Amino acid sequence: MRYKCVTCAVEFDTIEQLARHKQQHQAGSRSSPGVLCLGCGKGIPLEPSKANYSGPLTCPNCRRTLTVVTEDGEVVVARLG
Repeated sequence: MRYKCVTCAVEFDTIEQLARHKQQHQAGSRSSPGVLCLGCGKGIPLEPSKANYSGPLTCPNCRRTLTVVTEDGEVVVARLG
């Protein structure tokens, strides 16, 4: 399975490689807009209760559902459906 960075669309073979890559994005900015919707491209704010979350997330703009995994408030995996 391939894992894609939702910020820059680079693909990785393992989730560990993606997690290391995400740290580069975090170093540049600690203020995350939440999750970027893969349907409409707008931000979906994350509630504090979803800082460590795995499951569905619905975009308030286009109403599409994403499956996300977050760790410490940062998106690790996001995909439509």
